[in-house]
Amino acid sequence: MKQPKSIVYAFLIGGMFALIAQAILAFWTFALAGTPMEFFMGGATLVSMGVIGCVLGGFAVYQRVEEWGDFGALLPFSGFAMAVGMKAVGPWTTQNEKFGKCVWNCVWFVVWFNVVFAAICIVIGFACGALNLNNHIIEVPKTEGGMLFFWAFVVGGLLAAIFQCIFMIVQRITPKVNHLHILIAAWMIGCILAPMGISTALANFAGQGFSVLILVGGYNMYNVGLDFFLGHTGTALLHLGSFLLAVTGLAITALFTFFIYNWKFGRTPLREVHKQQALHSLEELGYEAQLTDAKA
Repeated sequence: MKQPKSIVYAFLIGGMFALIAQAILAFWTFALAGTPMEFFMGGATLVSMGVIGCVLGGFAVYQRVEEWGDFGALLPFSGFAMAVGMKAVGPWTTQNEKFGKCVWNCVWFVVWFNVVFAAICIVIGFACGALNLNNHIIEVPKTEGGMLFFWAFVVGGLLAAIFQCIFMIVQRITPKVNHLHILIAAWMIGCILAPMGISTALANFAGQGFSVLILVGGYNMYNVGLDFFLGHTGTALLHLGSFLLAVTGLAITALFTFFIYNWKFGRTPLREVHKQQALHSLEELGYEAQLTDAKA
């Protein structure tokens, strides 16, 4: 894929997933309002996106979207859930690894990634509160109505395109950088922008254009640390509990990516699955003879 096109594709795919997430949040806002689970509207949206990534990833479809949209597909929670699931699919299909080891790879990745970086961001939030560094330089009211869907698409797409550019630039400097490094950076950037109020402004202005992306993890954990410093222990624990529920949902959806893939394709590697799907599609279009001749 040519690099300029990959930026455009990242924008379109990232915006599309943000738009889907905004619609899902609208549903959960209606369904959970006034219930004991009202606090979990955002978490329910993230888990719902994880289910989308789980199902499409298990059927080897989401990976195609990732190949096309790259960080437009990876930055949303759906892409992160799929990527975690592939931590099990990869060893299962390419290394003939045992089932239990593949499941453990999946669960362990969820645990260490979220616990380590959540702890770091909580400490940063607490420290910023203690040092009086939580000074918002920008205040943005919440966008409401139909425009929220529009700005979710635009901002979600722009953020995906920005991280696509970052990935390409850093890769030119050091080819050793991979997608996980950029996802870690995105998580931490959500935290780093929080003391200045930029993360809050993006969440208010673009809704799920920010809040469905991995950046929201760092931002939420920063707020937990800040709440602990301010003595808002109940609020901090509520947000932390919502985060833990979302992480549990991530682990479950990631495992189901593996279970669905194994049920559908067994130990066939992803590359081979995509090759077979492409050949089948061509054959349905009447190109079977041409393919046979090419092999001959």
